[in-house]
Amino acid sequence: MRFREQQDDARRATQRLLVLFALLLVALVLAVNGLLLGLWWAIGWLLSWQLPLPPLFVETNTTVVLLFVLGGALVELGRLREGGGAHVAHWAGGRELLDARQLSERRLLNIVDEMAIASGLPRPAVYLLDREDAINAFTAGWSPDDAIVAVTQGALDRLTRDELQGLVAHEFGHIHQQDLRLNMQLLALVWGLSLVHGYGHKLLEADEAGRRSAFGLLVGPVFVAAGLLGWLAGQLLQAAVSRQRELLADACAVQFTRSRDGLGGVLRKVWHQAQRHEDRLARVPARLLAAMLLQAPADWLATHPPLRERLRRLYGRTVEPLPAPRLEAAAQADEPRRPTAAVPLATVAALAPIAYAAPMTPAAEPAPAHTPEPRATSPQDEREAIDRLSRLNGPGELRAAILALLATPGSRRERRAWQEETKGLSTAREVRDDVKKLGPATRLPWLDLLLGRVAKAPLPDRQHLMAAARRVMAADGQVRPIDRLHWLLMRQRLGEATPLPPAAGSFPDIAQASLHTRREIARLTAFLARLVPDGEAWYQSVMQPWLSGEALPPCEAPDADGLVHALQEVQTLPWMLKPVLVRHWTETALRHKPPGPLADEACDALRLAAVLLDSPLPPELARHYVEPDVT
Repeated sequence: MRFREQQDDARRATQRLLVLFALLLVALVLAVNGLLLGLWWAIGWLLSWQLPLPPLFVETNTTVVLLFVLGGALVELGRLREGGGAHVAHWAGGRELLDARQLSERRLLNIVDEMAIASGLPRPAVYLLDREDAINAFTAGWSPDDAIVAVTQGALDRLTRDELQGLVAHEFGHIHQQDLRLNMQLLALVWGLSLVHGYGHKLLEADEAGRRSAFGLLVGPVFVAAGLLGWLAGQLLQAAVSRQRELLADACAVQFTRSRDGLGGVLRKVWHQAQRHEDRLARVPARLLAAMLLQAPADWLATHPPLRERLRRLYGRTVEPLPAPRLEAAAQADEPRRPTAAVPLATVAALAPIAYAAPMTPAAEPAPAHTPEPRATSPQDEREAIDRLSRLNGPGELRAAILALLATPGSRRERRAWQEETKGLSTAREVRDDVKKLGPATRLPWLDLLLGRVAKAPLPDRQHLMAAARRVMAADGQVRPIDRLHWLLMRQRLGEATPLPPAAGSFPDIAQASLHTRREIARLTAFLARLVPDGEAWYQSVMQPWLSGEALPPCEAPDADGLVHALQEVQTLPWMLKPVLVRHWTETALRHKPPGPLADEACDALRLAAVLLDSPLPPELARHYVEPDVT
């Protein structure tokens, strides 16, 4: 492969496509002006009037289009820059590797160090997508200084060292060629193009009295049609740019490794997985991150060249797919240890949508008061308990700790059910005593962490744990609202992988979602109102801005099935609006709370809702918790 020629060709193709983006914006302005001018003349001809053009007719139309496209792009760029690459990695379910737990993880960290030296770039943070068996990777961030590289567990398990080096070198190629910033800028421009289409729909909407203006009926279709065509053309150009950048990153991988066989072996194994339909990602939103992935699903908006074409460019000839069996651990046993000091390992909540959750027991009102159990007598007690929990060994101890965290503190019936589920485990009581010493700020983060450890267990073991959790939480005949959220968290963490629900279209604000979606948001909010102080007033304050002009549904919590259906619908919100919803919930709860901090149960409910909606925590809520540090 003549990689320098390939790099030059890809750069020239990218420049041509970016020029087409500029021409697309000019064409959109001309199309809107032309259609509106034709409409004006048609009205004059039909009415036999000689209508002069209004003052600044063309200038006004042009300003409106540019305001939506460029202004919307600037707003979107601001949103995308928040959090950097780490935000994207967390959102995709990544766990940051600060020090290696296994030989394969040590090998990955060593390779990233090597590629940072070879490329002359700062060493990016490394994330492991440990729930993904397909071979894939992506890089994200705004600049090389805040970039991250995320690699799937399947890549660690199925690639040789040379192949993993080729994979990482490809991702460094994206960083080296500044594709991170380019991808975000193109995404923002496409978002701005979609706003022109949205403005046309807004003109066609009826007012509060149900009337539509003649101006909106005449002008709205012009913006709808022009905006739709512009958005589609923008999507096609964005995909075309992405395909050229993938070829450029392939050439950079050869430049950094001085070998085509590393990346070539990766692409051949990915091709083999694709033929066997084993390339699907379980938790990573592949459609939304398509332009960032090593290889993405093929469709009419393909962001990657066909694998056959990429391999032909690498080898200069046709090659065949290569099977990708799991490698034996012995193949990695000679990997040298990274010379780094011990650092706390940040544990990240892996998020995914739920597809189904069966009701646990008939719905009940909040459980009666229980006798409180003793808590840690000092911060030192809690630190020592956390230290022992971090060293839990074996599935029995993990099961005992998870069930203890799910049990209602002080419930004798649930304690007896827990004892029945853990009988035969000699260390069960010690585990439970340590769990009892955790404070409110640490219990839910530790439940999240332990569920993540159990998530790799065989499916029958996970199903047995979920059945045991149902028996413990329902032992006192009561199912509290927080129990239902805990149950949904377990279904999400430990159930079989399910695809993301389809997105409900693109719109910049929740108020522009469909009425059905906003009513499902209201149902979910009504459920959370049972756990938030001054719940009914909180519910009304949350929903009033988004149901303006519509009758506000009563604050009635849905049953178990209704809760699942509401979550499924809210999951279809565009990914950028989910943090907006969670932040609005949190800020409104802080306004309605009595003096002092927000109640622990309310914080837990909002955190669980954020996890179920695949959203990061707002800072005001994140400060309530102490995340585990595991070395």
